[in-house]
Amino acid sequence: MRYHPGIRIDRIPVQGIPGFLFVIATWFICLAGVPATRDFLLVSGGAGLIGAGILYYWHNQTRW
Repeated sequence: MRYHPGIRIDRIPVQGIPGFLFVIATWFICLAGVPATRDFLLVSGGAGLIGAGILYYWHNQTRW
């Protein structure tokens, strides 16, 4: 009998749209499931969006 290793987490793609959907779903589950962390998740999500916008702008303005 041959051993099957099962699902490997390092083989699941998390780039692009699937990764974005995974992050949004995880964020929503935490928001819905743990009421004490709602304020923290909202603030950190907003800070993450602002940081992503700054990085996007910075990388597009500093072309070689």
